[in-house]
Amino acid sequence: MRGLPPQYRPTGPDLKEMFANWGNLCCAWLMTAAAAFVVVIEPGLRSVLAFLFFGSGLVLAEGTRRARLDDRTRARVEPFRRRLRRGDVDGYGWLLRVLADLDGRTPRARRRSRVALDAIAAEQRLMDGLIVHCRRRQVSVAVFAGRLGRWGAGALTPALASLHPDGRVREAAVTAMGRRTRAGHLPFLVERAVDWVPQVRAAAHGVLRTLLERRPQLLAPAGPAAARVARRRHAPALQRLLDVTPGESAAPD
Repeated sequence: MRGLPPQYRPTGPDLKEMFANWGNLCCAWLMTAAAAFVVVIEPGLRSVLAFLFFGSGLVLAEGTRRARLDDRTRARVEPFRRRLRRGDVDGYGWLLRVLADLDGRTPRARRRSRVALDAIAAEQRLMDGLIVHCRRRQVSVAVFAGRLGRWGAGALTPALASLHPDGRVREAAVTAMGRRTRAGHLPFLVERAVDWVPQVRAAAHGVLRTLLERRPQLLAPAGPAAARVARRRHAPALQRLLDVTPGESAAPD
């Protein structure tokens, strides 16, 4: 990305390894296609076994390619995870630009969006600064708010739009997260569960309740996010929700 400060630039890709991976994938495609052609013109046990052999190689090559793409996405976020500190408003502005670049509606962009979301949500210090600077309106998430409601929006879109200063946008973002909730949405939902707007708070409680009932193993990861908002006015209602065992219900304040 042009203008990105040096401390936030990812390391360059290993071109030799990248070309090797693409070469393996192309060879696997060609051999699988050839084996399929042989199965059609000369069906038999050997041709079927050859097709299965080369087909499995193709699956492995595609898995390797996707893993490499995921690693490249993490590499773009990693400098921010390691170096970004609360108070560096410009740094958080650059982080949001990088995330906006990773986010998108194509299948590849949606995959990048999921990987990037999981990466930032796992870093408590990064999340703390992001939420604080958004709450103080020192950085803007308007680009993500503008993407809300679009077909095929990535996982980053509702998460970051939930930090928008407009309560209606935050409520829409929480609703969007509820339609396709990921573990990476958890700290954003916890933040909205103590929102000063009742409608936003109620929506977040509903999504959190459903998420934790379906995936009770997320109760433990919710702890650090809940600790961050423990002194907020509506934190007791959130704590009661987290204390409820899966399958029970608790009404928000």
